[in-house]
Amino acid sequence: MEINQKNICFLLFPYVHVMDMAGAVQVFYEATQLGNIDYKLIFAAASNKVLTEQGLTLSDLQHPSDISLNPNDFIIIPGIDFQTFTTGSLQAEIKATKSWIHKNYETGVKLATVCTASMILAEIELLNSKSCTTHWKCIDYLQENYPEVKVESDKLFVSDAGIYTSAGMTSGIDMSLSIIEENQGPIVSSLVAREMVVYLRRQETSTQHSIYLDYHTHFNPLVHKVQNYIIANPDKNPSLKELARIGNTSVRNLTRSFKEATGHTVTEFKNNIKLELARHLINNPNYTVSTISQMCGFKAPRQLQRLWKNKYGTPISDEQP
Repeated sequence: MEINQKNICFLLFPYVHVMDMAGAVQVFYEATQLGNIDYKLIFAAASNKVLTEQGLTLSDLQHPSDISLNPNDFIIIPGIDFQTFTTGSLQAEIKATKSWIHKNYETGVKLATVCTASMILAEIELLNSKSCTTHWKCIDYLQENYPEVKVESDKLFVSDAGIYTSAGMTSGIDMSLSIIEENQGPIVSSLVAREMVVYLRRQETSTQHSIYLDYHTHFNPLVHKVQNYIIANPDKNPSLKELARIGNTSVRNLTRSFKEATGHTVTEFKNNIKLELARHLINNPNYTVSTISQMCGFKAPRQLQRLWKNKYGTPISDEQP
């Protein structure tokens, strides 16, 4: 498997919230373990030490001027103490990093903020005429003090022109998972979510469920092992005998245990995983139904078309861009 590398630079300001930083850091760390992209985590600040709002000192931080980023890398700014920002106590650090942030954004580096950090991008005029969100306590302040910014108050996270903003601590995790999904697809993002024991919540709705997580709420390790294999290999069609071998059990026990734990047969679960992957791939205008069918491990395009129509009620061709 070919491993690609992306730089994820966490730009830290004084009185950063630990959770705002740690949640996003963990998402990219887990994605490196589970996917085919090596996310190099870089921690930077205007000085080599930063005191967090919770009293923890972070040291040995790199200066931004010493960091070289590439297009499609990320600069992520975790949230900071709201009062510290509004009193102007961060102006020196904001001024020291402003040109570096602008330069990188102009050369194709993407930006992301967690919680209150969207105000930093607003302050340096990078959110003008762009949609964004922030913590609900800061919505009014952001709207009143930065009228050029299009503030959305009902979103977990927002993406506009290569700038991602999130509403709060845990929605920073949601935003990071969505970035993983954009880079590596829904399977890797779902594996990361399950590893972190969080639910995937996408931009459109905070209650949207995921096929990769919905049937993992049981406690049967045998079934979990088989499910993990199916999720990681949607293009394959293992027989019940092969899956039973993976679960170190008999075919009879596997089929019975799987149904009891998930409410679905093994075949139903396999097909649902393939259809979920097809839903992601169908958004690529370069993929034909035949190509998607092959990538999802269906025996023929007609099988994908039939299962899609049965599940979603409309032909798959209606969904193609």
